[in-house]
Amino acid sequence: MTALSYCVDTVPQNLVEFLFEKGFDVWLFDWRTSPLLSTHRSPYTFDDVARYDWPAAINQVRERTGQKQVTILAHCLSSPCLLLSLLRGYTPLEHVRKFAASAVALHLKVTTAVNFKAVMHMDKLLPAGQMLHQKHADETAQLGDLAVSVLAEVQPMSFTCDNRACYRQAATFGELIYHSRVEPATHGLMGELVPECVMGFLKDVATGIRSDCLLRGDDWQHLDRLRLPILFMSGSENRMFIPASTEATYQMLCQANGSDLYRREVYEGFGHLDCYLGTGAPQVIWPDIASQLN
Repeated sequence: MTALSYCVDTVPQNLVEFLFEKGFDVWLFDWRTSPLLSTHRSPYTFDDVARYDWPAAINQVRERTGQKQVTILAHCLSSPCLLLSLLRGYTPLEHVRKFAASAVALHLKVTTAVNFKAVMHMDKLLPAGQMLHQKHADETAQLGDLAVSVLAEVQPMSFTCDNRACYRQAATFGELIYHSRVEPATHGLMGELVPECVMGFLKDVATGIRSDCLLRGDDWQHLDRLRLPILFMSGSENRMFIPASTEATYQMLCQANGSDLYRREVYEGFGHLDCYLGTGAPQVIWPDIASQLN
């Protein structure tokens, strides 16, 4: 999705307005998964984002503001990409002061339905260069879109609604929102907020799910590069990346670096993207984000 999702005007106050009101200098980062960038149509990996996208964004903010360090909120798959960027030395630790890791970290733990697709290697049937479209108007007759259409009809869902994009998104990624948290006007935007994704990146995600953890080779030797204050955040009803995702990374880093730097919160009655678009989030979740970044 685009970072402009944090600026939606279908809610009384969006996250950017909330943080600005708290006195923050807010910068939004569109990395190559964003539909606003032409690069989102070419296959890429976690390491590509870690090696190029995050360092470029952080350096831009540092150069334009004259500040030596930034604080970061990274939601969904931008979070493990940032962790890998730090871990592999692409982003120097001294450039990041604090970090809020939202929904997922270095362990990709998912629901039974999503895990089944990964362990069955369903991703290997689809060409890396195909786009998986989430809006009904954009559907094609390509194999990827047809596969999503079938899964959207047969995969068990925890919700019922009149927005076809929600079913396609659940079939592609897992359930993006906990529906009872999202008002109708925002719900109607789901296809626009998350319109498409290239299969090549989802193949890398599926590989990460099968191996449980994204660490490779000598990554395990460099956990000290993650010695900075990190808040791990999960919604209790997240049906994309379950709360065990952040718990596993939290426990791993506490064991490696001690527990003083790390904190983990699970927010009852919240799912995935509704932590930023849903009712109650400004009162329950966003104050913790502001406190972490302050």
